[in-house]
Amino acid sequence: MVETQGNWGDIRTGDDAAAPRYIEARLSKFALEVAFNNKTTDWALSYDGRKNEPVTLPMKFPLLLAHGAEGIAVGLATKVLPHNFCELIEATIKHLKGRKFDLYPDFLTGGMIDVTNYSEGMRGGKIRNRVHIEEFDKKTLLIKDVPFGVTTTQLIDSIIKANDQGKIKIKKVTDNTAADVEIQIDLAPGISPDITIDALYAFTDCEISISPNTCVIVNNKPQFLSVHELLRLSTDQTKLLLQKELQIKLAELQEKWHYTSLEKIFFEEKIYKELEKSMKHGIRF
Repeated sequence: MVETQGNWGDIRTGDDAAAPRYIEARLSKFALEVAFNNKTTDWALSYDGRKNEPVTLPMKFPLLLAHGAEGIAVGLATKVLPHNFCELIEATIKHLKGRKFDLYPDFLTGGMIDVTNYSEGMRGGKIRNRVHIEEFDKKTLLIKDVPFGVTTTQLIDSIIKANDQGKIKIKKVTDNTAADVEIQIDLAPGISPDITIDALYAFTDCEISISPNTCVIVNNKPQFLSVHELLRLSTDQTKLLLQKELQIKLAELQEKWHYTSLEKIFFEEKIYKELEKSMKHGIRF
């Protein structure tokens, strides 16, 4: 949705963005296409009454499912996990064709997921997200990604804590993250890499459990839905918006055609000459 320029931080490492004066952002072409249309947007006066602002944006894409969302309010909380862009499109097409579809989370930070108990993102469900651990050699392990919501610093801290508690035995852990995530773990002498990998999944943030809770506002009321229901609602909303846009365009074309037809009749029937004669005789219309 947003094209950025400058250092906007890194969700994998937890690095903050640069100061606002050093960074820039603008809406992408995709955002301008699916989120902004002055003719289908409901407008209301701003807080001071001097300008208009959109009540909601007429979104023609399931952005909530793509980006995910998390927050708490009085007596309510929500945790919508992000999903893959292409998979959302494919699921939408299947819904429009009346076919069944599956929809599972997808994380920018990578890793593997177990969606056995996902329960379509409803309350009570959960997934497990674990990183890829490669055995570089008999003395070295490499972690190539991070779980969702965990930074490389937090991951390293959890490994050091597990080592201090005696749950794993390592010699050193080094953060080599640059363009790609890479955390190097040097094993203690005589320690099995396979046993260490199992221990990393069991006692560190190399594997985490995430509990989704898809609570959204529908018709001004909070509702607990599944991601499948949310996608169907979004698809139906997109159909209504596209229909509304076509109706507006049709009305504009009809008005243009009507004006053009009148202009054509005006000249073909030489009505302008009749008007000139009437003006000469003092007749007013």
